[in-house]
Amino acid sequence: MTSKFALFLGASLATLAIAGVAHAQDATGYGAEVEELIITAQMREQKSIEVPIAITAYGDDALDRLGVQEFEELSLFVPGFEVQNQSPNNPGFVMRGITSDSGEATNEPRVSVFQDGVSISKSRGSYVELFDLERVEVAKGPQSTLYGRGALIGAVNLVQAKADPSRLAAASKVEVGNYGYAMFEGMLNVPVSDSFAVRFAGRLKARDGFVDNLLGGEDFNSTDTQAFRLAMKWRPSDRFSADLIVNYEQDTPSGTSFKSLTFAPTDPTSGAVIGDLGRNSGATLSSSDGFLGGKDLGLDRTVWGVTGLATYRFSDDLTLTSISAYREFDSLEVFDPDGFSLPLFVFAEDAQGEQVSQELRLNYDAGGRITAFGGISYFHEDGSQAVPLQFNEKIYALYAGGALRAPNGLSLPTVNALAPAALKSAHRETYANYGETTAYDVFADATFKLTDQVELTAGVRYTSEDKTSGYQAYLVNGGSVLAGSTAVLARGLFVQPTAGGAVQSQDISDSGLTYRLVARYAPAEGLSLYGSYARGRRPKVLSVGSPTTPGGSVRFTELPAEQVDSYEIGAKGELLSRRLILEGSVYHYTYENFQTSVINSAGQIVATNAGEADATGFEGQFTYRPTGLFEIFGTYGYSHARFGNGLFEGNSFRLSPDHSVSLGLRAALRLAGGELAFVPTYTWQSKVYFDSNNDLPQFQTSDRIQDEVQKAYGLLNLRVAYQRDEAPWKVEAFVTNALDQDYIKDAGNTGDAFGIATFIAGEPRYYGIGFSMRY
Repeated sequence: MTSKFALFLGASLATLAIAGVAHAQDATGYGAEVEELIITAQMREQKSIEVPIAITAYGDDALDRLGVQEFEELSLFVPGFEVQNQSPNNPGFVMRGITSDSGEATNEPRVSVFQDGVSISKSRGSYVELFDLERVEVAKGPQSTLYGRGALIGAVNLVQAKADPSRLAAASKVEVGNYGYAMFEGMLNVPVSDSFAVRFAGRLKARDGFVDNLLGGEDFNSTDTQAFRLAMKWRPSDRFSADLIVNYEQDTPSGTSFKSLTFAPTDPTSGAVIGDLGRNSGATLSSSDGFLGGKDLGLDRTVWGVTGLATYRFSDDLTLTSISAYREFDSLEVFDPDGFSLPLFVFAEDAQGEQVSQELRLNYDAGGRITAFGGISYFHEDGSQAVPLQFNEKIYALYAGGALRAPNGLSLPTVNALAPAALKSAHRETYANYGETTAYDVFADATFKLTDQVELTAGVRYTSEDKTSGYQAYLVNGGSVLAGSTAVLARGLFVQPTAGGAVQSQDISDSGLTYRLVARYAPAEGLSLYGSYARGRRPKVLSVGSPTTPGGSVRFTELPAEQVDSYEIGAKGELLSRRLILEGSVYHYTYENFQTSVINSAGQIVATNAGEADATGFEGQFTYRPTGLFEIFGTYGYSHARFGNGLFEGNSFRLSPDHSVSLGLRAALRLAGGELAFVPTYTWQSKVYFDSNNDLPQFQTSDRIQDEVQKAYGLLNLRVAYQRDEAPWKVEAFVTNALDQDYIKDAGNTGDAFGIATFIAGEPRYYGIGFSMRY
């Protein structure tokens, strides 16, 4: 038995002992029923047991008990859902093995993220703070019929708390902890009249970086976030209501710790080794030589949007819903992709996007055998992703010539000792891609109750869209001698310039159908069985690539639409007077035209068709509350997702563990006129690869070591809270990654294209205390 497992077992036994005392104190069983959450995954209010979809939903109180503030933390408690957070600008959303993380403006998401029915799925604007929410719903499997574009394999919907004219309310929370952690959160709901209210909520959060900057300055992987929301509600009558919601978030963390394990961290002036080759230890990264006017490593991202929701009830049977939205994101992230101290190269990503959307939906529900909805939607998006890059020709020449190809652990020579005077110390190039999409959808979904126990559901969505993809590349300060530039012909080292550095573009049109067929059987009260077939579709993509020669034509490649055919059976049960909730589903899907990303010889991430794939899996979750003072809950996800043919035949999907588990409990004691609650949780996942090539040698040009993988690991968290009866305040203490488990979030990255794989460390042990109040 390992010491870490022994610690976890000891903590669990101690908490179970507390639970035994809690059971004795709560013999009446008051409040033992598991809370029932009403969800709207099928565009109408339903209990979870009535929804024939594999769905995991958490209300605001549950998120608070678990300490969930971000998507990455949420995913630990959702089977079949993984989230990788390199930075708020570069997340990866993974559903049933399929990853959505591309930042290219020409690409389409596979996993949809919504705020109140508005898509925020574009990667560089999708990772937002989770605060002042009514609930979060994670629907797994193809959801294109219900959610539309981008829900190829699943959808996440954030239902934000709305202004409430019926009551004055306020809440605040303060947390402080190690690594300089400080968080303040507040909410104020003010009824202006019986029909109008205003709600304001916000979160300020900061934490120092946890990977040491061995060159001095700000440590890597810090947190610095400001998020605010203004919500207004107008409800002049029982038939009509309208909400206006304005969201704003700014993130300015320090640089991401892309650390090389090829070269030990060194002092760039003396060449002395100042660190080790540990994946989670200090790094020597920096921007260099006036890159972008002297920008430091790090992110500056702003995301904001305005959403208008309106509902008009024509009659008790017929309701019209309108969802109108405008959204923008603007981010600039500077990073050091080579992972070591010498300025071989430094990159940035300047991503921008704006979107406008409108949906009209008509719902019919007369309380009879038929419920249905149908509608139309419009979506327009215009975005760009520019990648300025700078490299030191002197160091690059040494590296390309083999002078810097040292074995692991050997320090690098200093710049001054090896720098050929004829080469530039700062050669600069920029490439950019552009995407503009206009899409129209028509959709309908209906449920028919054959009997009181049997119902059938069918849904269909037709999408038509027009796209424009564009690309440009230019040399900022002339050609590179290393690339063979002459006085007549200027050549780039990473990319070749387009003619005159101008944008070249091309158009594409696409249309397609998605649909679902579902049967649900309720053999007894509190028991539901279902089976479904659904087709998901990701639209065609017009991929772009650099010209092969200076001034040549951009390489446009039309990649066919991805298609998922999914088969699923599931069961949901509410047992023991709702003290026990059980849900489970088994699925199998086939995937055609799997579009994956590869890094080409120029270091560019480009899309390619990897052929067919398939997956078989299981997802289960349970909650058991024998008394009002004790609850145990858990999830398990199994996903055997593999490429079926093509380039990566037999390989595992990236960022997709075969197994993932979460287990937690809440045990409370009556103490001094209040309640002392303990909430330990343990999450575990099996091995994960970070690239579709699984870091196999046959797919590598120079890297022959299969080390870009994270082996199985688990994280133990604990929260302890005390609140007096009827008191508006609560105090708590918390620790995450209590056993200080070392792990990595990503490996390979841009440096891998040059034989210098880099590694991004996961968070260490965090701990702190908090104080909150509600009025």
